[in-house]
Amino acid sequence: MRFTLTSGVCSHSIFSKVRIGLDFDNTLACYDGVFMLESKILGFITSCWSGSKQDLRDELRSRPDGERLWQTLQGRVYGPSMEQAVMFPGVAAFLMRSRQRGDEVFIVSHKTEFGHFDPTSTPLRQAALAWMESKRFFDQRRFGIPKGNVFFAGTRNEKVQQIARLNLDIFIDDLEEVFSEEGFPPINKVLFNSKAQGQGHDLQCDNWSEIGHHILGPMPVTECKLLAQTFCPEQIESVTQLPGRGNSRIYRVLTNIGTTYALKSYPDLLTDPRHRLRNEVKACDFLERLRLTPKHIAHDEELNFALFEWIDGTAPMDIDTTHIDQALFFVEKLKGLSEGSNNNILEASEACLSGVEILSQVQERIRKLDSINNLDLQVFLETSIKPLWEEIREWSKSKWPSLSFETELSQSKQMLSPSDFGFHNSIQRDDGNLCFVDLEYFGRDDPVKLIADFLWHPAMDLESVHKRKWLESMFAIFDQDPDLQQRFRAAWPLYGMRWALIVLNEFRQDGWQKRLHAKEELQQDRKQIQKLQLRKAAQICDQIRMEKMVCPYV
Repeated sequence: MRFTLTSGVCSHSIFSKVRIGLDFDNTLACYDGVFMLESKILGFITSCWSGSKQDLRDELRSRPDGERLWQTLQGRVYGPSMEQAVMFPGVAAFLMRSRQRGDEVFIVSHKTEFGHFDPTSTPLRQAALAWMESKRFFDQRRFGIPKGNVFFAGTRNEKVQQIARLNLDIFIDDLEEVFSEEGFPPINKVLFNSKAQGQGHDLQCDNWSEIGHHILGPMPVTECKLLAQTFCPEQIESVTQLPGRGNSRIYRVLTNIGTTYALKSYPDLLTDPRHRLRNEVKACDFLERLRLTPKHIAHDEELNFALFEWIDGTAPMDIDTTHIDQALFFVEKLKGLSEGSNNNILEASEACLSGVEILSQVQERIRKLDSINNLDLQVFLETSIKPLWEEIREWSKSKWPSLSFETELSQSKQMLSPSDFGFHNSIQRDDGNLCFVDLEYFGRDDPVKLIADFLWHPAMDLESVHKRKWLESMFAIFDQDPDLQQRFRAAWPLYGMRWALIVLNEFRQDGWQKRLHAKEELQQDRKQIQKLQLRKAAQICDQIRMEKMVCPYV
């Protein structure tokens, strides 16, 4: 059966085999970090310069003799520094899925023998092959691509001719110019470049998870089982997908010796650059001694999968004082660990260590929502969010403690925080004890953020008596910080506004993609979900106004 794409939708049977052609540079191999590093070493940019690879190219080409500078840099990056390149997130899973399905994969790269202005005369093609070897492209236990399926061409025209000779079903490239080259065959063209403006392609994607979904279809549990088996310490008997939660997919894994594990698939790093897997693995390893979090068993960063111990239990219902006590006990343990170890732990995801950092995060969320073409959203932003935000911002600044609004909280007053902390991220065992899960954002943060988020999180439906107990106890735990209570009072409406904007993530394409990763069946319900999230955001704003900025539980 011939593979076809219709309006970016896979129309072939997911069981039919296809011949897939792949570009190499900036499609499989990512050089963004290498370009930055080498540019600074060569003195082309200052150490504080930042931007994308595209920004860097434009910057260098704008200078006198800019083309020579750019080609000199390319010679370094694609030659002697080639080994520092990494695979784009999602490539590994795509290649392994293709291999498991029996698809034929070919790599066709426009690459000369040697780089321009490269005094080392590094053989570029050999460097690329060595890199593929190091990433196990040719290993039958990994990607299993025959070396004979890799082709290099000295010119773009030669590359196109090679693509035509291979009789491919589809070709994936980051340059639309390749598709526009005379002689490019009438096959499916997938552009791995979200910024390109042309129309000479059938599908445009900015991440490999999306490409895999369109070409290979949704990942069935059979493929998931084969991926997990590559790093699971035991033979897997079965894999069962659980109902979606948060931004990650969760599977129950049963092995041949009766062991049960939880398998977690994380969002694509190109959709969300926060390395959730690495962070959660480190957090679970660090906290293992407490026995209050799942034990990490194994993981594969390239596949973006991690295996944890299975926790028998259910989500806690009918929250009572014992649940609050257990949450407080966990915080006390974290505080004890913080005092001796926090210098070695990175900041939590979206940590808020100063007043100005909270403002910055809120402002950035408003900016991103501002760019979305949705009438209901824009009306809500203009009539509710923005006026309230102006009021909140000035009120909080005026109430901030004597410590400067811009000054970062000292490490001695920071804590090790789970960040997304609450009973929505816990499992209650049969004996009533809680296990706290989903530590993807773990790291150093202001205790005030944890205190406020616990109360503001839409999933935390707590009674007033429990909210007061939480506040009083948290203030007691962190009583060595004389400014904490005042900082909390001043920041209270800021965190409320932050949550009002977080619940609107379904309007953002990156936020929606993360939801779909966890629960693909939501695809048809986006408009209804957006209406629901608008109501939630409005309720949070109403609460801020009703309370006159002041937390009622203090």
